Amino acid sequence: MMSLKMKRKNIMQLLREREINDHIRTKYALKSQISSKCITKLGLLTELEGHRGCVNCLEWNECGSILASASDDFQVILWDPFLQRKRLSIKTLHRGNIFTVKFLPNCHDDIVATGAGDWCSHTYNVTTGKQLSACTCARSRVKRITVANDTPNVYWSASEDGTIRQHDMRISHQCSSEQTKNVLVFLRTHLGTMAEAKCLAINQMRTEQLAVGANDPYVRLYDRRMIRSLTSVKMAPTGPPINQSVDLPLAIFRIVDTVEDNIFARTNNISENSVQYFIPGHIYLTDVEAHHKYQNIGTTYLNFSPNGRELLVNLGGEHIYLFNLIDQVESTFCVIPKVVNKTRENGEGSSIDIPNEPTPVLQTILPIKVEKLKLEANYLFDQKEYTTAIRLYNQAIDMFECSVLYSNRAAAYIKRKWEGDLYAALRDCVTALKLDPNHMKAFFRMTVCLFELGKLKESKIYLEQFKLKFPSYKSSPAYKSLSADIISADEKCKNVPQLSSSDTNETFNNEENELPNDFEQNQKSKLEEHWRKHAKDYHHRYYGHCNTSTDIKEANFFGSQGQYIVAGSDDGLFFVWDKNTENNILVLKGDSSIVNCLQAHPSEFMLATSGIDNVVKLWTPLPDDIKNENEIKNFTSTALQNQRRMMTDPFEVVLRNMGMGLRDTRERRENESEDRPEQFYTCRPS
Repeated sequence: MMSLKMKRKNIMQLLREREINDHIRTKYALKSQISSKCITKLGLLTELEGHRGCVNCLEWNECGSILASASDDFQVILWDPFLQRKRLSIKTLHRGNIFTVKFLPNCHDDIVATGAGDWCSHTYNVTTGKQLSACTCARSRVKRITVANDTPNVYWSASEDGTIRQHDMRISHQCSSEQTKNVLVFLRTHLGTMAEAKCLAINQMRTEQLAVGANDPYVRLYDRRMIRSLTSVKMAPTGPPINQSVDLPLAIFRIVDTVEDNIFARTNNISENSVQYFIPGHIYLTDVEAHHKYQNIGTTYLNFSPNGRELLVNLGGEHIYLFNLIDQVESTFCVIPKVVNKTRENGEGSSIDIPNEPTPVLQTILPIKVEKLKLEANYLFDQKEYTTAIRLYNQAIDMFECSVLYSNRAAAYIKRKWEGDLYAALRDCVTALKLDPNHMKAFFRMTVCLFELGKLKESKIYLEQFKLKFPSYKSSPAYKSLSADIISADEKCKNVPQLSSSDTNETFNNEENELPNDFEQNQKSKLEEHWRKHAKDYHHRYYGHCNTSTDIKEANFFGSQGQYIVAGSDDGLFFVWDKNTENNILVLKGDSSIVNCLQAHPSEFMLATSGIDNVVKLWTPLPDDIKNENEIKNFTSTALQNQRRMMTDPFEVVLRNMGMGLRDTRERRENESEDRPEQFYTCRPS
């Protein structure tokens, strides 16, 4: 136990004494990373030069004395981060861009595993630089490798042929065998021939948990104890051999996805209860229009929190989401308050009932600090500064939860109309109604969200319920406008002819360029439909960056307890968010083009980043008297530009350039009433 005197020592004392006392390091690390002020001082320490291509991956060893980086130049470089110099350069035998590198645990930091675009995964001795093993089982690019800290000499790989493979260096393995014995998960068994595994991670607190990201919006959490290894997966060659002495054209690094040349036989080794799916609730839509909209969304990176209770996911073409693995969240569409015929005591129409929820104790007086934040946010809302208003509502809710704050934040989300905002507003409205079932504005805004999210039937029911519950407001312009829009939409639905199954199939066949083969051929298994139906929702959302140009863009925890979130962006910036409030704390210029990789030092307050540039950058807190030249001051405008980049429809861009920009048919509702957050209104769809 550390003495009381030791606990009271400041950072400088701990910094000096950690050099002679190993027990000080953890104390120093925890204390030095706990201040948000240090985060705001984060600045560039140095640039490590040595690669001759894009640096696609970074990895610290367990104690943080070595930083490994790998690049398009087929090299793995080991750096000393404190002396800021190269320790060793390994010229690998890869013939494709290296996408992932990992230190194998409990091997004295002597072995690294790599995966690359040549369909191979290798292991190397970091002392000699010699290759120890090579696996050529994959039939497409190997995108990610992960390890379990309690399992030495073993690593897992994810490749774009849809496989998750387990590699044990202690077991002899013949890649040329007709039957492979190292496939743990084969996504194409349930998803069809287009499925690709993009990333994976193992929970270091519960190493039986394996998270997998694919080229779709769903995140899969497997229990490895319930999965049996595939021993009858037949393989067939799809191109020329990949271990050639000359560079190969990129054309051969593709998967042959025809039924005749299917790489693997369909073999099911995943039981119903061995996997849990997660997906943001607004993406889980089953109609064809939603399929078109979200078909290009895939997971570029995922990682478990330091305590193993949360899973952080970076969705390409979308935002960053945090899923709680212990207190899992149901889709908001499933927990909307049910309407029942229940007469209120004051006689003003019927009411709603929230099953299994105790009667809330209403708080009418907010704490002084919370009230001040609310008033300031309301003022910013009036000034149409919706992002800044949401930031203040986030801070207020983190201090004190009440229905007014959730309802007001929902109003700001509805007005801002960024991707996912309507669903976030719906979540806030449902939460507000749990805290106060008679909150009029939250009820109306919930109805607006349901309508704008395409839930026409539900919006009709809740609008009728709103009229019965709050009859004095049915003459308001906003109510009349929403009612007219719902009636118009309902009439249009009635007049649309219903397509027969043959017509539907013909429609799909005529759109081969838009719908992937697995959607056309309905190859998804019944188990896949079951898992998707029971997918859980997100707990937090982080926005502001743009993730559309690369499929290796990371998002990671930062800080002693993982209290911050960091991620790169297509505009050459990287962002730092507070995990709980979801507020952005800092934006820094990290690359001339794109920031892909961000890895936090395991104990020191240091962050390593890389991207399209040929350098690795190290970041630490700067002294107060040094100006941070890389800091971007205006988060709101930066985030808005990135949001527009992600949401822009290419066809709409063409029309705008031709002077034919699309007009929104519902702008009249915003013109009718520029309401304060305390009022209710409708909005145009995002």
